Amino acid sequence: MHAHTTQITQRTALVKSILIGLAALSAAVVSVPAQAHVVLDKAEARIGKTFKSVLAVPHGCEGAATVRLTVQVPEGLIAVKPMPKPGWSIDVKKGAYARVYNFFHGAQLSEGVKEISWSGRLEDGFYDEFTLTGFVADTFKPGDVLSIPVVQDCEKGTAKWVEIAAPGQDPHALKYPAPLLRLTSAEAPPRGVAKGDIIVSSGWSRATPGGAKVGAGYVTVSNTGREPDRLVSASADIAETVEIHEMSTRDGVMVMRPIEEGLALPPGQTVTLTSGGMHLMLTGLKAPLVEGKSVVVTLQFERAGKMAVLLDVLGVGAQAPGQQDAAKAEHAHH
Repeated sequence: MHAHTTQITQRTALVKSILIGLAALSAAVVSVPAQAHVVLDKAEARIGKTFKSVLAVPHGCEGAATVRLTVQVPEGLIAVKPMPKPGWSIDVKKGAYARVYNFFHGAQLSEGVKEISWSGRLEDGFYDEFTLTGFVADTFKPGDVLSIPVVQDCEKGTAKWVEIAAPGQDPHALKYPAPLLRLTSAEAPPRGVAKGDIIVSSGWSRATPGGAKVGAGYVTVSNTGREPDRLVSASADIAETVEIHEMSTRDGVMVMRPIEEGLALPPGQTVTLTSGGMHLMLTGLKAPLVEGKSVVVTLQFERAGKMAVLLDVLGVGAQAPGQQDAAKAEHAHH
């Protein structure tokens, strides 16, 4: 009887810990400011390959029109060229690189564009994009993240998007964070993984506040076969445990519970794990989930076996990847 009571007490403590973690995540989402940052439309590039980065500018400086956007090109992004914009002039500053870099067809580059400035006029109530292209040097390691400082000059005031989070600091605590570019291997792992009749795609997560011990992951799972399968368990190096949970509302109260029997995958059906519904609960995080990076989660299926999938870590208040374009359009009105 004493052992049974101890098990119940331990289970209750675990549930309380998870609920406290969820409350912290919810508070973090609520506390995200309405201010829309200057960000990269696609915050990822492959090492040793060409890249195209689009800076999204959703507003001016507290109501004032933007008249100039200046981008500092980080070391290791070479052969950079800006895309012209109708009605805007471009000024580029060139200089020597810190080292000689390998380029296409055996060429080596020792200097190139270090700064780009677009000058024109963008009213506060409008949204626009500024594009540059170039090549990612082969000197980086997969997982490296480059900060791209941007200075937004307006008719009244300046917004300097140049802040970089210190080690252990929550990047969402920064008021003017620099846009970040995550680097992947030249042969980047696929964002969707298939094994047997099971296809797992659209893996993502949200960044966690500093000190948080609970995170969540979301994927889409398709069973293309004629036999049922089941997602029975999950694990990740970054967390002590990974469980399959579902959230529902009962009598006006949100309730979360683990799916002890696993997630059923009927033949020919697709199941999507989403925020506010079924999800992967990462408990006992050993490190924060950092925006711009990815985490690996291993899924165990009854028939298909083990599959390692990538979860792309988005911002604290991010929506699912497929909803980002809609969110961007909404931010343009802030």
